[in-house]
Amino acid sequence: MLQYLQRTVDGLPPGTVLDSTDTRGGGNLSCDDNYAGPGAGPSAFSVWTHVVPPAEVKPLDLVALAGDLWRSWGLEVMERNGFEKPNRFGYPADGYRVQIEAAYPPDYPPRLTVTSPCFPGELRQDGLPFPELIHQSPPVG
Repeated sequence: MLQYLQRTVDGLPPGTVLDSTDTRGGGNLSCDDNYAGPGAGPSAFSVWTHVVPPAEVKPLDLVALAGDLWRSWGLEVMERNGFEKPNRFGYPADGYRVQIEAAYPPDYPPRLTVTSPCFPGELRQDGLPFPELIHQSPPVG
Protein backbone atom coordinates (compact mmCIF):
# COMPACT_ATOMS: atom_id res chain seq x y z
CA MET A 1 0.00 0.00 0.00
CA LEU A 2 2.72 2.45 0.97
CA GLN A 3 4.62 1.49 -2.17
CA TYR A 4 1.74 2.81 -4.32
CA LEU A 5 1.76 6.07 -2.39
CA GLN A 6 5.53 6.43 -2.61
CA ARG A 7 5.70 5.53 -6.31
CA THR A 8 2.89 8.00 -7.03
CA VAL A 9 4.47 10.94 -5.19
CA ASP A 10 7.85 10.09 -6.72
CA GLY A 11 6.35 10.25 -10.24
CA LEU A 12 4.60 13.61 -9.78
CA PRO A 13 6.26 17.02 -10.25
CA PRO A 14 9.28 17.71 -8.02
CA GLY A 15 8.23 19.17 -4.68
CA THR A 16 4.90 17.28 -4.48
CA VAL A 17 4.09 15.96 -0.99
CA LEU A 18 1.38 13.61 0.33
CA ASP A 19 -0.16 15.21 3.42
CA SER A 20 -2.45 13.38 5.86
CA THR A 21 -2.06 15.79 8.77
CA ASP A 22 -5.71 16.87 8.58
CA THR A 23 -7.22 13.42 7.97
CA ARG A 24 -7.31 10.13 9.85
CA GLY A 25 -4.99 8.55 7.29
CA GLY A 26 -6.60 5.12 6.98
CA GLY A 27 -9.25 2.67 8.05
CA ASN A 28 -11.03 -0.60 7.42
CA LEU A 29 -14.07 -0.88 5.17
CA SER A 30 -16.50 -3.74 4.76
CA CYS A 31 -16.23 -5.65 1.49
CA ASP A 32 -19.68 -7.17 1.86
CA ASP A 33 -22.48 -5.01 3.25
CA ASN A 34 -24.75 -8.08 3.32
CA TYR A 35 -22.41 -10.37 5.26
CA ALA A 36 -24.49 -12.35 7.75
CA GLY A 37 -22.01 -15.05 8.73
CA PRO A 38 -20.30 -15.60 12.05
CA GLY A 39 -17.53 -13.25 13.15
CA ALA A 40 -16.24 -10.29 11.23
CA GLY A 41 -17.03 -10.13 7.53
CA PRO A 42 -14.51 -9.57 4.77
CA SER A 43 -12.69 -6.27 4.99
CA ALA A 44 -10.40 -4.00 2.98
CA PHE A 45 -8.03 -1.36 4.26
CA SER A 46 -7.87 2.11 2.73
CA VAL A 47 -5.48 4.99 3.26
CA TRP A 48 -6.13 8.51 2.08
CA THR A 49 -4.08 11.64 1.84
CA HIS A 50 -3.99 14.99 0.06
CA VAL A 51 -1.64 15.51 -2.87
CA VAL A 52 0.01 18.90 -2.32
CA PRO A 53 1.78 20.20 -5.43
CA PRO A 54 4.59 22.73 -5.68
CA ALA A 55 3.38 26.33 -6.15
CA GLU A 56 3.74 26.31 -9.95
CA VAL A 57 1.44 23.27 -10.44
CA LYS A 58 -2.36 23.58 -10.32
CA PRO A 59 -3.90 21.01 -7.98
CA LEU A 60 -6.39 19.81 -10.60
CA ASP A 61 -3.51 19.08 -13.01
CA LEU A 62 -2.33 16.40 -10.57
CA VAL A 63 -5.37 14.26 -11.37
CA ALA A 64 -4.42 13.79 -15.03
CA LEU A 65 -0.71 13.49 -14.17
CA ALA A 66 -1.41 10.70 -11.67
CA GLY A 67 -3.61 8.87 -14.18
CA ASP A 68 -0.91 9.10 -16.84
CA LEU A 69 1.68 7.87 -14.33
CA TRP A 70 -0.43 4.86 -13.36
CA ARG A 71 -1.01 4.03 -17.04
CA SER A 72 2.78 4.07 -17.52
CA TRP A 73 2.95 1.28 -14.89
CA GLY A 74 0.48 -0.80 -16.93
CA LEU A 75 -2.58 -0.12 -14.77
CA GLU A 76 -6.07 0.10 -16.22
CA VAL A 77 -7.05 3.74 -15.53
CA MET A 78 -10.46 5.38 -15.93
CA GLU A 79 -12.54 8.32 -14.81
CA ARG A 80 -15.64 7.20 -12.91
CA ASN A 81 -19.07 8.74 -12.51
CA GLY A 82 -20.36 9.37 -9.01
CA PHE A 83 -17.11 10.94 -7.78
CA GLU A 84 -15.77 14.49 -7.88
CA LYS A 85 -14.42 15.25 -11.34
CA PRO A 86 -11.83 15.14 -12.55
CA ASN A 87 -10.88 11.80 -11.05
CA ARG A 88 -8.82 8.77 -12.01
CA PHE A 89 -9.11 5.23 -10.73
CA GLY A 90 -6.25 2.80 -11.34
CA TYR A 91 -6.54 -0.96 -11.09
CA PRO A 92 -3.31 -2.96 -10.67
CA ALA A 93 -3.32 -6.72 -11.25
CA ASP A 94 -2.70 -7.40 -7.53
CA GLY A 95 -6.23 -6.33 -6.53
CA TYR A 96 -5.37 -2.95 -5.01
CA ARG A 97 -7.09 0.23 -6.19
CA VAL A 98 -5.55 3.69 -6.45
CA GLN A 99 -7.72 6.74 -6.97
CA ILE A 100 -7.31 10.48 -7.08
CA GLU A 101 -10.23 12.91 -6.93
CA ALA A 102 -10.53 16.65 -7.32
CA ALA A 103 -11.42 18.70 -4.27
CA TYR A 104 -13.27 21.97 -4.12
CA PRO A 105 -12.52 24.78 -4.15
CA PRO A 106 -10.33 23.93 -7.18
CA ASP A 107 -7.18 25.25 -5.50
CA TYR A 108 -7.52 22.66 -2.71
CA PRO A 109 -5.26 19.58 -3.06
CA PRO A 110 -6.89 16.47 -4.54
CA ARG A 111 -7.38 13.37 -2.41
CA LEU A 112 -5.40 10.21 -3.14
CA THR A 113 -6.72 6.89 -1.83
CA VAL A 114 -5.22 3.40 -1.96
CA THR A 115 -7.44 0.44 -1.07
CA SER A 116 -6.28 -3.12 -0.46
CA PRO A 117 -7.92 -6.24 -1.84
CA CYS A 118 -10.52 -7.82 0.45
CA PHE A 119 -9.21 -10.08 3.19
CA PRO A 120 -10.77 -12.21 5.97
CA GLY A 121 -12.38 -10.06 8.66
CA GLU A 122 -10.51 -11.80 11.47
CA LEU A 123 -7.29 -10.26 10.11
CA ARG A 124 -8.65 -6.74 10.47
CA GLN A 125 -6.66 -4.38 12.69
CA ASP A 126 -7.70 -0.89 13.69
CA GLY A 127 -5.40 1.97 14.62
CA LEU A 128 -2.54 0.99 12.33
CA PRO A 129 0.13 3.71 12.18
CA PHE A 130 0.34 5.76 9.01
CA PRO A 131 2.80 8.54 8.11
CA GLU A 132 1.32 12.03 8.13
CA LEU A 133 3.67 13.22 5.37
CA ILE A 134 5.19 11.29 2.49
CA HIS A 135 7.92 13.16 0.64
CA GLN A 136 9.48 12.27 -2.66
CA SER A 137 12.41 9.87 -2.51
CA PRO A 138 15.84 11.43 -3.00
CA PRO A 139 17.10 11.19 -6.59
CA VAL A 140 19.20 8.13 -7.28
CA GLY A 141 22.72 8.59 -8.60
